[in-house]
Amino acid sequence: MLSDENFQKLLYDLFCLWSGVQRHYDPPITDNAEQKAMKVKGMICKLLTEIDARVLRIKTKDPSEAKGTDFYEEWTMLTWNVLCITSRLQIHPDSMILVSAEDRLIFARLNQALIQLVNYSRDHLPDLGNTSDSEYRRVKESLDVTMGTLHNLYRMINTLDPTVPSTVEHFSSSLNEFAEQILAPCIENFKHFCNQNCDRLWLVVRAAQIDRMRSQQPLLDEPIMALAEFYSHMMHSLAVLAARLQGFRYELTQSRKIFGSYDPVSPLSEMVFSALELLMADCVLSTEPSTNAILVTNNLFQMNCGALARGVVFKDFDVQVVSEETAEHIQSELRSHRLLQQPSPLAPVPSAALLAMKPTSGTKRANAANNGMGPPSINLERMHVDSPNNTAHKKSDVNSKDSVTIYPVYNAKNRYWLATYPHLLCTTRQKGRTSVKNSYEDLSPALLDKSNSSGKRPIFYFHIRATMFSPSGKFACAHTLSLPFTIATRRNQDCQVQRMMSSYTASIFWLYGCNVQDGLLLQWTDIGMRWEQFKHLYKQHFSVNAEVIRPLVDEDFDLLQYKLQCQDCQSGDAGARINGAQRIVTFKNMLCPHLRYECGSTNVRFSVWRGMLELLQIFHDKRNNVHKLWEKNFLHGFLEFDQVDTMLERHYSALIMRLSFVTGGTICFTVKSTAHCATPGVATRPMHLEPLDLKKLQGKCLKDYLRDIADAEKVKYLMKSNGELIRISDVLAMMREGEVPLSVENERSISSNVTHSGDIDAMQHIRFTAMRIAVVTCKVKPPSADLVEMEGENGLGGRLSALLSPNDDFMRELIQLCNFHGKSKQMFPQ
Repeated sequence: MLSDENFQKLLYDLFCLWSGVQRHYDPPITDNAEQKAMKVKGMICKLLTEIDARVLRIKTKDPSEAKGTDFYEEWTMLTWNVLCITSRLQIHPDSMILVSAEDRLIFARLNQALIQLVNYSRDHLPDLGNTSDSEYRRVKESLDVTMGTLHNLYRMINTLDPTVPSTVEHFSSSLNEFAEQILAPCIENFKHFCNQNCDRLWLVVRAAQIDRMRSQQPLLDEPIMALAEFYSHMMHSLAVLAARLQGFRYELTQSRKIFGSYDPVSPLSEMVFSALELLMADCVLSTEPSTNAILVTNNLFQMNCGALARGVVFKDFDVQVVSEETAEHIQSELRSHRLLQQPSPLAPVPSAALLAMKPTSGTKRANAANNGMGPPSINLERMHVDSPNNTAHKKSDVNSKDSVTIYPVYNAKNRYWLATYPHLLCTTRQKGRTSVKNSYEDLSPALLDKSNSSGKRPIFYFHIRATMFSPSGKFACAHTLSLPFTIATRRNQDCQVQRMMSSYTASIFWLYGCNVQDGLLLQWTDIGMRWEQFKHLYKQHFSVNAEVIRPLVDEDFDLLQYKLQCQDCQSGDAGARINGAQRIVTFKNMLCPHLRYECGSTNVRFSVWRGMLELLQIFHDKRNNVHKLWEKNFLHGFLEFDQVDTMLERHYSALIMRLSFVTGGTICFTVKSTAHCATPGVATRPMHLEPLDLKKLQGKCLKDYLRDIADAEKVKYLMKSNGELIRISDVLAMMREGEVPLSVENERSISSNVTHSGDIDAMQHIRFTAMRIAVVTCKVKPPSADLVEMEGENGLGGRLSALLSPNDDFMRELIQLCNFHGKSKQMFPQ
């Protein structure tokens, strides 16, 4: 007996050959109709042996042994595939010449396999539906009545005399009555029940996918398993009815031939097959994107999707990128099909971006990020916009299309058809008309400069169309939409990159954070979210993207809640701000560049979101030790300067490290020591050292800054985030500072043959004292001494007055020079 994969592949090849499917790896078709029929018959004969063996395996199953969902799915898969073969033999009789005894034997063996499967199901496979559900009980009762009536019609055939017209007419009338009054209402009830439950279960599955994207926790299996089991139970119930109807059809048209060449059961079978196609119209699940909701043009990404309904064979999976408005149209069409309870083909929809399949072998182009041309590595809930592992490709490297076709493979472990491809890429940006209601189609950098733009980037979905070999003898399609995502374009490789990437990541944060679920879609909303909700999402965003266990706390937002709105981004809604504190946060508040800092002639404006991205970039670099110091509570969150002064008030030799937005995303040191005090033993006022941004921390890690500042300022203690003091020497030891051998740290041994005038083969060993670049503060006098000088000279003194004009650069430089050289301002004329 073949393995499950090979058995399914044999079925797949049979249906492709039978239906004239030309796959890209198939040789050109040169067979005529008769040659094709002989090949089809040969493959069916091979399958008959496998089908008989599998039916025997099912029949020999111990009746007393409990049968799980996998056993029901095996029975369902075998029954539906036998039905796919027998129905095609009856619909397309020319594909096989059913005249010889051998041909009739093939058909009879297929029919016998169905009879054995139905009898086993009747005796040993009880229904697994939820009997406590009144709607399900109604459907189950309707199915039982239908199959009971069908059995009575089957018995009527045995007593029917085809030579008596009245009996034939009576039988035909009974058959029509069965179709109209029993089978049709039963199928309508079945469709209605499936539609209601599929909608409910799909909402739960999509909610689980959204939660995974937000929290980056593993996707829960329970919602998907519940949906897959529902499909399995419904397909099993429908397969029993379809198999009994096929047996009745075989007896009526092949064995007895009461109506000659006319087949009155064909419309009845079509009704059942239509219910199957409607049930499977949304049975496909797209698992991508799963953790990365920002794609980059010409960067590779993988695609994974599969069918949750286990039964029929799938032909292919077509993948295309669609816009928000097109996704809404697709969902509306699918809903209308369900409302009408009639499966219908979906008209082709426009693609929002071109896709290409990169061959799995070949030369990969170097990543633009490696040569400094790509956008910065920004991670939103581990949504890497760019990383050294990605590869960028030119458009000419691949053949771009509106959609790509992935041929499925059978996954025997989970018993479903899976379509996967590891190397897909988007090769062009959005095209088509501009959407007023949803996303912007034009992605030019100039668009964000318009005052009426909120910074929202276009939202896209993967539209998956899975084509299956239906038992009706035709093709049927299942459709689904993926989670939403954005596409970052590589044409933004200029000074606008940071701002552009802020809008991409912020759009995804807002879309998933608001979580306005509409079926498979996430609807964009401009209505602001409550401050508590925003604070929770902001904490989650920081924890997930910084990949830390220690989260931000409520106190870290005391400062931020007053910095989220300005005249340009105020909403005007009542209650948006209470006593200056933000209560309602809008998307525009996040991206409005109302945070600013000035330093000399420098005047920089940035948004709250941009500051967070810069801070996350610092945490992403594990070499700067920021991540480790934060997890060990050595690094504080956001604090006001007055808070820092108060915390250090009772200590004379301590420092604080903290996060800050003072010049964007930075790390700040505040030091209090006696190193520069005018009076011995008296501590100075706290001294705020220059903020450390990403560039500075790439040159020197935070641990080395801590060590050098402690040495230069003679600071003994570091204040932890909980207010406790710890010796800096202990902190450095915990950071593996003390584990480095002294010989490696303080000296370097070198052997050389050029340091002496002797023989060239002789090596001289020299011990060099090691050197390092140390950090020292540029301030000569402590803040307390500056204040004394200010009072004595009745001038501005060494410490810059808050009343001094921020634009008076000359006066600033003059005061700094006086302080550095120990001179008084009185030496200079006013």
